[in-house]
Amino acid sequence: MRQLLPFCIGAEKYALELFDVQEIVENVVIYPFPGAPEVVAGAIGFHGRIVPVVNLARLLGDRESPLGQRLIVLTNEQGPVALGVSMVLPVQKLEATREQLPDGDAENPFVSCYLYWENDMITLFNLQTLRSQLELLCGSTGV
Repeated sequence: MRQLLPFCIGAEKYALELFDVQEIVENVVIYPFPGAPEVVAGAIGFHGRIVPVVNLARLLGDRESPLGQRLIVLTNEQGPVALGVSMVLPVQKLEATREQLPDGDAENPFVSCYLYWENDMITLFNLQTLRSQLELLCGSTGV
């Protein structure tokens, strides 16, 4: 059985494995982060730490989708990072009836796999790709 935290970026529905999520925070002030790449929405104060907020819509090329009131704070070896998404949905416990890996030439490298469950498809978000992209973006700007 998998425990997933579904979220939306615009009209697209994604999910994260629950063990990758440290906490959901809501209605926090996001402070600008001068010199940061466009995908970094800013930073928040989180349990006494300054945590960067990544605007996932911008990272995926969607400039129209606004950030919702909730942020997903991920566990991370280098320290926490918050994900700004359009909407966070309730945790789902599911046993996938089928799992499909994306095609090798898939246009979205942020897709880890597709889970099919009760006539619904859930796109599992690829955190490894996210971490790699953030290292490239932030490293090139010195942030």
